[in-house]
Amino acid sequence: MRSMPVISFAPKKIARVLVAGLIAGSFASDSNAHEGHDHSATQLTATAEAEATTSSTFQIGEKTYRWEHRADLGQQSDKMMAAAKGGLHNNADQDLKTNEIVTVVSRFGLVALDAEMKEWTLVEDQDPKFASGMNSHGADCFVVDDESYWAFASTNTGEVVISKRGEIVGVLKSPKGGEFDDDTINKYYSDGGRFAPCDVVYAPEAQSLIVVTGYAPGDYALTAKNVDGTWQWTGAAWGGKTSQGGPFATAHGVEVGTIDGDEVVEVASRSHGRIYGFTADGEMIQMPGGTEEKFIQLPPRSNPCNLSLHGDEMYLPLLNPLADSNGVAPVLIVADGKPVGRLVPAEYDGLQYMHHMHGFCAVERDGKLFGIALSWPNGGENKNGKRNDGQIAIFEAVSAE
Repeated sequence: MRSMPVISFAPKKIARVLVAGLIAGSFASDSNAHEGHDHSATQLTATAEAEATTSSTFQIGEKTYRWEHRADLGQQSDKMMAAAKGGLHNNADQDLKTNEIVTVVSRFGLVALDAEMKEWTLVEDQDPKFASGMNSHGADCFVVDDESYWAFASTNTGEVVISKRGEIVGVLKSPKGGEFDDDTINKYYSDGGRFAPCDVVYAPEAQSLIVVTGYAPGDYALTAKNVDGTWQWTGAAWGGKTSQGGPFATAHGVEVGTIDGDEVVEVASRSHGRIYGFTADGEMIQMPGGTEEKFIQLPPRSNPCNLSLHGDEMYLPLLNPLADSNGVAPVLIVADGKPVGRLVPAEYDGLQYMHHMHGFCAVERDGKLFGIALSWPNGGENKNGKRNDGQIAIFEAVSAE
C-alpha cells in the first residue's frame, strides 16, 4: 500500500500518495491519432468561452483546485513563437538542480525557461545540432554524480541526444541488433527494423535511460547505459505492438516514479489509452487503481501523448478532444487509476487554438503547483482552414474554494 494523503504538493519523481474524490463529467476522446492525419477540431463558441474555466479543475483529497492561465509567465520571442507554430511536436522537463524548464524548438534551438518562469531564451554556447532540425518529442532532465543532464528524443532525426546544457555528450541512434537481452528485439534491429524514439527517461536506481519507440513497428522500450563514459544500448528491452503479441499500441510517453518504495517505469500507450508500469528489467507490475491486467485503462478513447508525475497525480496531455471538451483536447488528470480533473488550455482567452495537447510539465514553486502545457499544430487542420497553433502556456493551480 502507498502512504496516506498529504496536503502539500509533492515534487516530481518521488513516491506518490493516494487521494480520494472525483470531478464529475465523462472523459472520452478520439483514438488512434497519429501524425499526418487530420484530427479535426471545432473552435469554441462564445458561450463556451464565457464558461471557460468551469471544467479546468481537479481535486486532491477533499480540496478542489482550478487552473489559472498565467499570461505574465513564459514570455517568448517572436522568432521562437514563429518556429513553434510551425512544428512544436514537443515535450519539456525541469532541470533538477537549476529549476529551469528546457525543450528544443525545431529550426530554432535549445531553449530554457528561467527558474522564475518569466522568459524563454536560447541556451548560450549550444551545439549547432539543436537548431539543425531535431525536436524534443520527449525530454528528461536527470542528475548523475551531482551533474545535470538533459536528454531529448527526436522524432525528426531518429535519435536520442544527451547533453550537459548545450554541450552534447552522447547520441543514441538505431540499435544494430545484439545489444539487448531479448532475441526478438535484437532480430528486429539486425533485420533493419525502424527506430523512432518517442520519449526518454532516466531511471536513477537502475542507472539506465529508458527509451520508448511507439512510432515504429517494433514499439519497444529499450535500455541504454553509460559504459566507460559512452552512452550505449545494452541490457533490458521489452514490449512490442499488441498486433504482434506485445502490450503497446504506440508507446508514446515514459516516466519514472516510485510505488511501494520501488522504482517504476511508467509508459503511456497512446492508441488504446493505457498506462503501464514496469520494473527497469521489463517486468510488468500492478499499477495502483489498475485492472486485473495490471495497467490503468483510461476512459474510452483516451489517447495520452506523454505523462508528468507530481504527488499522486498523473498529468496526461491528450492528442484529441474528449466528448465534452468542446472540440479541443485537454490534459487529463488521473490519481489512483481514476480521473480527478482536467485542464483545457483552449478554454482560455488567447489560447483558443491550442487544439492538441502533446506535452505537459508539472512543477512546484514556493508550494504552488504550475503546469507548462505544450500543444501540437496539426498541419492537416491548418490546410483545411481549421486553425490550430503550437503554443506553450503556463497555468497555476489555485484553490477553487
